[in-house]
Amino acid sequence: MNKLAIGTAQFGMDYGISNCTGKLNSFCITKLLNLAKENGIDTLDTAKHYGNSEYAIGRYLKQCRDKSWHIITKIQVGYKNILDEILDSKKKLTVEPFAILTHSPKLFLDKKFQEDLNTVKEQSIVKKVGVSIYSEEEIVKILESQLIPDIIQLPLNILDTRLYEHGLIQELANLGIELHARSIFLQGLFYLNEDKIKGYLPEALHYIDKLKIVASKYRLSVSELSLLWVLNLREISKVVIGIENSHQLKIHLETAKKNLETDIVDEALSIKCKNEKILNPTLWP
Repeated sequence: MNKLAIGTAQFGMDYGISNCTGKLNSFCITKLLNLAKENGIDTLDTAKHYGNSEYAIGRYLKQCRDKSWHIITKIQVGYKNILDEILDSKKKLTVEPFAILTHSPKLFLDKKFQEDLNTVKEQSIVKKVGVSIYSEEEIVKILESQLIPDIIQLPLNILDTRLYEHGLIQELANLGIELHARSIFLQGLFYLNEDKIKGYLPEALHYIDKLKIVASKYRLSVSELSLLWVLNLREISKVVIGIENSHQLKIHLETAKKNLETDIVDEALSIKCKNEKILNPTLWP
């Protein structure tokens, strides 16, 4: 269970196309995070632009005896001073962030920014630094830069397997880079029913239907299949999952206990989707 990390976008704003409850209130956050910690989950993934997510985490930690959370926060283009950004996050979170990631390769690749990251890391102000990426091309540029990140956060799910199939996951792991997988449920697409997919992203229906057939043979849903596959990849250090309530977390915890047969993985991976308009949520309507 320690491989799971809680994505906290829903703590600070309405997020996800399948989100029915909107932003979580303090009571729901407390219940959710208490359950997470009881089950060995100790990592929270947040960002400056997730509304008041950092504040929400800080409110929880103020009333919590156990503050041994690893909190990863992300900053984006437009920052002024890296130290000020970290101190601002510390003030909101009430604890020092464990790691600082940039929300885009563009910022991470900035030479001055890399120097600033090196400085805060050398001074032990943060333990790790890294970047959130979207594509193979971005990974290539990052590996050619002066600063190799400690952490790379990347999209990975049972439909978007490109980085895995092209060997990038293995290559990054071999370099000692900690890999955090996000978009496990393709931004909630795996939870939508057929009518909603037809109305929102009809191009995806063909692939989702194929995955449903494969998953149902093993009494799994597509979301369960995706979570199990990514959790079982040795190269992945953390699997970031966005959660709306504690009941949903309980379901994921039960899913994580299930066995994953090799046959289902082979069959699911044979469903090749190369359509960027489906796989990249930034291109969705």
